[in-house]
Amino acid sequence: MRAAALAGAVAAAVALALYAYRIGDAPPYVGLDEAHFANHAYSIATTGRDLSGNRLPLFIALEDPLGDKPSLPWGTTWYHPLGFYLIASVLTVAPLTEWAIRLPFAIAGVLNVVLIYLVVRRWHGHRMAAAGAALLLAMTPAHFILGRLALDYLLPLPFILLWLYCLAGLLREPSRIRAACAGLVLGAGCFSYVSSWLMMPVYAIVTAAALCVRGRRGVVALAVGFMLPIALLAPWVAFHPEMPGNIIAQYQAGEGRRSMFTAVASGSGVTAAARDAVAAYWSYFDPSFLLVYGGSSRLVSTGAVGVWPIGLVVLLAAGLMRIVRQGWTAWHAILLAGFFLAPLPAALKGEPFAIQRAVALLPFGALIATEGLVASMAHSSRVVRVAVLVAIASVPLQFSGFLRDYFGGYQPSAARALDPTAFRETASILVSALEHGGVEQVALTTPLYDVSAKWRFYCTKNGREDLLSRTRYFGGDVAELNDVPAGSFAVVESAAFAPRDGWTLVSAPESLSGERPLTLLRRQ
Repeated sequence: MRAAALAGAVAAAVALALYAYRIGDAPPYVGLDEAHFANHAYSIATTGRDLSGNRLPLFIALEDPLGDKPSLPWGTTWYHPLGFYLIASVLTVAPLTEWAIRLPFAIAGVLNVVLIYLVVRRWHGHRMAAAGAALLLAMTPAHFILGRLALDYLLPLPFILLWLYCLAGLLREPSRIRAACAGLVLGAGCFSYVSSWLMMPVYAIVTAAALCVRGRRGVVALAVGFMLPIALLAPWVAFHPEMPGNIIAQYQAGEGRRSMFTAVASGSGVTAAARDAVAAYWSYFDPSFLLVYGGSSRLVSTGAVGVWPIGLVVLLAAGLMRIVRQGWTAWHAILLAGFFLAPLPAALKGEPFAIQRAVALLPFGALIATEGLVASMAHSSRVVRVAVLVAIASVPLQFSGFLRDYFGGYQPSAARALDPTAFRETASILVSALEHGGVEQVALTTPLYDVSAKWRFYCTKNGREDLLSRTRYFGGDVAELNDVPAGSFAVVESAAFAPRDGWTLVSAPESLSGERPLTLLRRQ
């Protein structure tokens, strides 16, 4: 037992070393939402309040009193709290840096790997199968990429896997305590990511259905456990009554497609939205998406590999065949429900090919593949066993190629996806120049992809928060800056830059992708 525990600890340490390797510079830039997470988390870690002054907030309003204050169609932007508090827990002992804000998400990724091992170990009692599940999830490209970003996309997975761990015990030996624990985990998971408000209740309903089939014992305990964390909403919404409407309006905002939420709310365009929803849903089972390119966004995919390793799909097919042949046990029905319902939030929003919106596909796919692994290990055919061994062996081989690309040729694409303005280079020049004094103001172009969040991050990282009060935001035309004193700096988009009397060109920094998106000027 001690040897197994030691081996597990070593494996987890190796996984963490891999997930955290060069996490401060790969990806190279801090993205918009990463900067928001970092800034508010730093404020919480150092003052106990977010930037808006809310003490230990349940939800975080992204407004910055010293920022550019954009006017958004949905009003205030609210984010779920877990990611902020995870970062804040690290920043209580570490400086504000890229690696510090991303580390807790790498740890969450490794926690997912440990939890899926425990889930399979508890259900099947088979260490080899459990190790196979952990291997499949750890070496899933999409899981690795999302585990290296200071973004909350991956955070529902620990709650889903903890729920499945509780469920594995609950199905074998129903009890009110186990049911309450399962409900408590799902209720707490609602605060991990916005889509969890749809999916965690769905998982609770699935659990209740399984309990009803087995005699209804624990259904009330499940509901009570689920509602305990949700009860925290009541006092928060009482003081922030606008928040639910803001979040709903924010989630309804589409990128070129009409969501079901918007169509139902307006009572028009439901048929078109339904078509988009169906198309978006099926996109998540497109073989080219899953196995070849992983989606069009370079934020979550290198474009040279799919969401899953190819070997996983061989086992997934075997797992589905095993489930069909064995009959639908409660466990198998729950795995299938979790797998096929995973794209539901993205589909209702009409957003295809975005694995960050359907992350539950990752653990449920690995768990169904593990069912195929279990069946194959006991199969009488040598051909089947060899095919499974080849599929398993292909996973680390493909993953090693993925890693070479991830830390190599993919990085310029990741930089462009995270920050197309390459603001890090401009911020470095500004902070360096401002250290020599004689600078009255910094003027930043407001339309630059929410530049104020990134400017605050780099100022804080360099210990120059005083510069924030000397920063102003403008529309991008330096003619608006006739009142700024001599020696002040202005940042404009290079595409819109034109020489103007009274201003001298300081620099047009080159990004990692070889572009020069910004131009830095100084008032004569």
